Amino acid sequence: MSTISESEEILKYFLVPDNTRIEANKITVEGDVIVGNHSNIEYNIIGDTVIMGEGVVVSGDIAASNDIRIDMWSKLGNRVEVGGNAYLGEFVTIDGKLLVQGDLDVGKEVKIRGGFEAKGWILVRNPIPVIIFLFLYIKEMMRLGKGEEIEKAVEELFEDSEDIQSFERKEPAEKVLIVPADSKLSHETIEIDGEAIIGKNCLITGNIRAQAVSTGENLTFKGSIYSEGKIFIGENCTVYGNLSSKGDVQIGRNSRVFGGVKANSVLLLENARVDGTIKAPSGVSFLRDAAEMPVLAEVNALGKLIMGKTHELPENETQDKPEKEHQDEPEKKPQDKIKKEPRDKPVKPLNVMEIGSPAKLSANVFVPGRKRKTARTRALERTRHFTGARTHRKEQKSEE
Repeated sequence: MSTISESEEILKYFLVPDNTRIEANKITVEGDVIVGNHSNIEYNIIGDTVIMGEGVVVSGDIAASNDIRIDMWSKLGNRVEVGGNAYLGEFVTIDGKLLVQGDLDVGKEVKIRGGFEAKGWILVRNPIPVIIFLFLYIKEMMRLGKGEEIEKAVEELFEDSEDIQSFERKEPAEKVLIVPADSKLSHETIEIDGEAIIGKNCLITGNIRAQAVSTGENLTFKGSIYSEGKIFIGENCTVYGNLSSKGDVQIGRNSRVFGGVKANSVLLLENARVDGTIKAPSGVSFLRDAAEMPVLAEVNALGKLIMGKTHELPENETQDKPEKEHQDEPEKKPQDKIKKEPRDKPVKPLNVMEIGSPAKLSANVFVPGRKRKTARTRALERTRHFTGARTHRKEQKSEE
């Protein structure tokens, strides 16, 4: 039950494996493709094994180097090429031509309007599927109390099954493109009900609308991203569009966004760049390293810079020592004090400055609330100062 629940959770995500290319008219995957129920795809699909659920509509061509499995009531609007076996459920419609290098297994009421070619066996299913027939047979044998005969019959039935042997020999692909149910992939927008997770070295053309978006490294994204939650852009990525989120946005190291960013808060890592405007009510933060935390600082209206302590003193060490200890100790040179000072001693912040009054500062220090003087005003003040001093000296000479 746990594996079933985990697989159901995975199918809720839009997973794009590494090296996937979603271009203007086709999707190229170095692995398998799984499409959820009632999804609509307007791209050509190129992959290894293609699996589609019920009511899936694909407008473009499909090229599967291995097998293809299409569930009932699905509609494929163009040419379908299969390198292995093809399994078509009931009421499947293919507007183009079907080319199968292996066996063709079809259900009832399947329509292939462009014709088909199959080099293997062509099997037409019975009105009652085999699995339901086996279920009814086993139920009746269990009612009669013939458990041993059931085991022997099942072993003989599946002993030489080619499908099971081929399934056991085939290893699952490491790279799988998963499209969740009720998704829409068009040339303009990719609409996903869940979260979108994009791998490394991918190329995606088109806008994305999802609950949350997370990307890997070296992504080239030609479009905008709209998210209800967070947006995470990996390192060395390039986005030719806007980023819009109701949550937080994080842009990785050496990444660049040729557009604007609108979010609750924005975090830019080292060498990250945004060419457009940034709108973030909760603020914009900058980090040199992903492992560092931003230094919390606040400047109040009076001009006081308040910074938190970077280190705390050990519990056993006290800050204030008795005066007698200082009196008994002989005077030491500064060099001796530096040598004997422990390395692990906490470092106090040296850049803390308190401003009590603006009058105590020189003219070159910035004080909040004080207007900056222009060059003309400063020149007039110097002229008045020198003129006043010259007049005072003349008055002293005249009195003598």
